[in-house]
Parts: sequence; C-alpha cells; structure tokens
Amino acid sequence: MWKCQLYFRIMGLKIKELEDYAWFPAILRKYQMEMIGQTVSYFGFYHTIANRIKADLTTYGVKSITDLCSGSGQPGIYVHRKLQMPEVETLLTDKYPQQIKSHIGVVYSPNSLDINDLNPDAATFYTMYNAFHHLNDNEQKTLIQKVLTTKSQLMIVEIVQPGLLNIFMVTLASTLGVWFLCPMIRPFEWKRLFFTYILPLNVLTVLIDGYISVFKSKSIKDYTLTLETLFPAQTGITISEHRAFPAKIITIKINGNLG
Repeated sequence: MWKCQLYFRIMGLKIKELEDYAWFPAILRKYQMEMIGQTVSYFGFYHTIANRIKADLTTYGVKSITDLCSGSGQPGIYVHRKLQMPEVETLLTDKYPQQIKSHIGVVYSPNSLDINDLNPDAATFYTMYNAFHHLNDNEQKTLIQKVLTTKSQLMIVEIVQPGLLNIFMVTLASTLGVWFLCPMIRPFEWKRLFFTYILPLNVLTVLIDGYISVFKSKSIKDYTLTLETLFPAQTGITISEHRAFPAKIITIKINGNLG
C-alpha cells in the first residue's frame, strides 16, 4: 500500500489538472466545474462544514466570506444557504471566474484572482472547497503562512485522498455520475449534452482530472506530518476528518487568531 501511495505522490508532483492550464477550452472547464459542483451539492458533502463555519463566524463576529478557487461556485452557494445567516455575504472568486445566476447574499467576482496573489483580510473568513490539492507544496505553505501572519481564518476542505478506493469512486463519479447528473445541471444547454453523450469530451476530461486529483491528494496523516513539520508548535492549525457518504472529508482550519 505504501508503494502505491508513494507512486500517487510522485505522479502528483509532476502533473496538474487540465482545468488549471490556460489553454484548456473554457467551455470544457465550465462544464467540468459545474459537474463537480453539482456532484458535491447533490450528495450534501459540505453539510457539516456549514455548521462549523457558522460557529466560527458567530464566535469572531465575522460577516464576510470569500471563497477561493470557487469554480462553478456551487459549494460556496450551498454552504451560504446552509448558514441561514442573512447578515453574512459571500464573495466567490476564481482564476477563471464563471457567470452564475443571482443568489441572495452571494456575488461572483468577475475579476480573475490567482490564489498566489491573495492578500488576506483579518475581517474576512476564507473558504476553499476541494482545491487545496491543486496547489504545490510551496504554494500551500505560502497560503497558510499568509493567513496566520494576517490573523485571518481559512477553512480548507478536501474530498479526495490517495488510494485505490478513491480511484474506484472517482471512476464511478466521473463516468456514470456525469451521465446521470448532466441533465440536472442548470441552466440547461444543448452543447453540454452534446459534449457528454455524443462527443463525450466532458466525460473524458472530468475522468482525467479526477485521476490527477487523486494523484495529487494527501491523506490526513500526510497533511498532519507535513504541516507539523512546516509549522512546528503552531496552535492555529487544526486538521480533522469527517464522514460524508460516500467519501471522507478532510478539513484543515487555519485560525490566525490562535497562532
């Protein structure tokens, strides 16, 4: 098993997801982001996460959320609705911003935001859903250090981990899952059906990026060891694992107020 995990780790260091390349077709990036967003919303992966965020917002009196690497925006919208806190506003951001329909209390910034250019604000609560593994080790370290230095807060959520079981689940989600959920995505587009059922590029790219995500992912043990090494005796970092059928979720909470 350790050899398998080592292989995944080495592979992950050498490659990155198709959607992270500037040359990747915008329409396929859009469909892929929407499919992933639809999947996590359909299964309610972030239900318990919303409760944790709500507790933090209440404790620290924060009324502004900025979601990083938002993709389709659906995870951020899902959590915003679950919070049931009308005084809280959520700003969605991404390097490749998408256009979404209007939601009360939610705005998608039309400006591109590269995560490496982020300057955290202590008055803002930051979230990142299933995107942390897209960053390399140095980028992950820099982001966490910024949050700690500025006494900001960041909730990182990861739903992929290394291993054959995750390869199996990604295979199902990226093939049967895509075919099943595609008609449910709104707004409806004939082109999405074409690229899913007739010329299934949407299925292929979702599957490829799903595998790459597993290669680049880390287990809770890996994250714990890495962050304890990079930030020894740091009290502002909390790593935990939660069950969310059909997967396990890893959360990394960065609280600059405790550092």
